[in-house]
Amino acid sequence: MDDFVVHHFLRCHSKSDNDSADVSTQVWFAAFEPSSKSHLVATCGGNKVCVIDVKTGQVQFRYTYLKGLLYTLSWSTACPHNNILAAGGTNNTIVLIDLSTKSAYLHYNLFEKIHRKVFISSILFHPFQNILFCASNNGYLNIFDFETCDYRIVNLEPRYSIDLKCEIFGLTFCEINDYLLIATNIGLKGWDNTQSQDQELIDFELPKNPNEMYKDQNENVIDSIEIVKDSWIATKAALHGVIYIFDLEATLSKTKNNKCLVKPTYILQWSDTDNYFMSCGVGLDGKLLVCGDDRGSVWIYNLKDIAFKSSKSDSKVITVDSVLKWPKLHDKFLKKKKKLEVDVYDIVMAKCAVHSSGKYLVAVTNNNLVCLYKKSAVRK
Repeated sequence: MDDFVVHHFLRCHSKSDNDSADVSTQVWFAAFEPSSKSHLVATCGGNKVCVIDVKTGQVQFRYTYLKGLLYTLSWSTACPHNNILAAGGTNNTIVLIDLSTKSAYLHYNLFEKIHRKVFISSILFHPFQNILFCASNNGYLNIFDFETCDYRIVNLEPRYSIDLKCEIFGLTFCEINDYLLIATNIGLKGWDNTQSQDQELIDFELPKNPNEMYKDQNENVIDSIEIVKDSWIATKAALHGVIYIFDLEATLSKTKNNKCLVKPTYILQWSDTDNYFMSCGVGLDGKLLVCGDDRGSVWIYNLKDIAFKSSKSDSKVITVDSVLKWPKLHDKFLKKKKKLEVDVYDIVMAKCAVHSSGKYLVAVTNNNLVCLYKKSAVRK
């Protein structure tokens, strides 16, 4: 595997457009446009969505949300030749962004009146149906239908609203099983998109914490959930120090009393950190998985030799292939403002994303940086 090298580090989410030394804004999410021909990645954090060309490192579009903060986003492929972005965060508003006109053309409020501490924690488009999943930190999963007109998504219409009675941190959708996986503070849950609203959600029981440092803690926070390929899922439980990969289809076949015992086929060794909310990214059709830590490093796993076949034997433990360490930066903006360098504090890589080609990866941090890396053999 070729090494990744630093390409561009961008501080483009500052709350004030002219503050190049803002190191307090947190960038939460990153997702590449779902097209192999595109090199655009969308990031959200602070009060902004940024769309960046990873080949050039240039910000192509920046949207400022005047009513609060943005935590999550998702790309839709429902409109031919015009992928639409949805973003959400505080103020319980879904924002739809049309990059062809570089405008936020629709703001949809989930609730007229609700407590200020409630916010949209995860938003996700169904990969082939006109459905939008929207989760809030107060435990509600809202499912919307929508229409398309003139290459835009229009007419968001609520279909279901389900109260999970827990905090929701993330969503991912398994296309093969038409199944939604939900990361919460009390474990991993599942929603069958082919069933009615009255269904009971499935509880996935992960292995007991293998981390010796925290094995006595009854922590069950799922802080990352991603599709690797087909029905293979990567999930990370806080404090476990590993990333589990399991076959959703095989696991669901053993459901009993709405519970599934997850027996991971593969276990990826990761950091023993006690920090939370560092989410994986997957590329190269499941051959490459990356995950950041709280020291500014990105852990890279080469999965190209994995067969992705369920096994009755013990889980196979996989060690990391390489770790991208935090580089020594020359930050003239911090020096001018006489601020401390960012590596004085924990650098939490909140989310990693990988281009479908596997040639570029992006990590976003808690100190207002979008970190672009490229394969060492890739030219600008």
